[in-house]
Amino acid sequence: MKKPLDPAVANELLDRLASDDAFRDLFSSDPRAALSSLGHEVSAEETLACMRTNVLASKDEIASARDALRTRLTGHATGAMTVIFSFEAGAPDKRLA
Repeated sequence: MKKPLDPAVANELLDRLASDDAFRDLFSSDPRAALSSLGHEVSAEETLACMRTNVLASKDEIASARDALRTRLTGHATGAMTVIFSFEAGAPDKRLA
């Protein structure tokens, strides 16, 4: 995924990943559909490698890493949207440092 998320979409994404089990299930199985449900369309040509996980980070991990994740998702950091497995379980904030 190359284009940054709108800050409102990033906030909603992180809110839902930190609280909504049904959304977390959708995100784990189909990140493209999850983003679409938030109003962010991703073309079929765009990859979502930065959104794929083997095990999605816990709600607490997402909440703890919220600021760093938001910075990456909205393009306000060097290397925005290129951090692979940012949402992977096991302290995603450490992957963003």
